[in-house]
Formats: sequence, C-alpha cells, structure tokens
Amino acid sequence: MFLRGLFLTTGVFVIGVGFVLLVAPQSYFQLYATAYAPGMDFPARRFSPAVLALGAVLIAARDLAPGRFLRALCLITALAFLGVAGTGLTAWWSGIARLHILGAVALELVIAVLFLLAAWRKRRF
Repeated sequence: MFLRGLFLTTGVFVIGVGFVLLVAPQSYFQLYATAYAPGMDFPARRFSPAVLALGAVLIAARDLAPGRFLRALCLITALAFLGVAGTGLTAWWSGIARLHILGAVALELVIAVLFLLAAWRKRRF
C-alpha cells in the first residue's frame, strides 16, 4: 500500500510540474529564479513532455508486482529527485535561484529518501 501511494502521489505531483512547465513556465521561473527573460519559456516547454511522461510512468508503475524492475524504478526515481535537489541547491548557492527553491529542494529530498527506502525494503522486492 505504501509503495502504491508513493508512486501515485509522486506521479501526480510530477504531472503537475510538467503541466506548469508546459502552459505557464513563466510562473515557475518567477517563483524560483532571481531573473526571468521570456526566452526561458522555450526550453521549459520543450522539456515538459518528458516530465509529463515521467509522471505517467510513475502512475502506471503503482500496480506493478514487486520485482527487479520496480526496485530499479525506485532507485532511478530516487536518483532523479536527488539530482533535481542538487541542481536547486547549487542554483541557490550561486545566487541564480531565490530562497523559495529551498522548499522545493526539501520536498525533492524527502521524495528521494522515500524511494530509496522503498527500494531497500527487502520483503517488498
């Protein structure tokens, strides 16, 4: 039940982020970036289908039987969120991102830890 909820909740969250990047990337940048230029919208919109697809994969994975693939997907997802958290922290340290990014970093780290814990629960896999 924990794993199903984790995949579903994270998938919905990721789809939400992907949707914002697709339809209103300026709001994302204005929240986190210290400077915003309209040209920044293009890469966000171009990347949004990959974010939306990741969310869909996570939602679809909620019903998979425990096994090697599901464990690998947990590890991949954890690494992805650790990477995103790392880039957010680096952006804040370098002055590119606003203080708000630290809230996102905290959430991303929590998600990464939950997926790592899920991957290491031997009785589930």
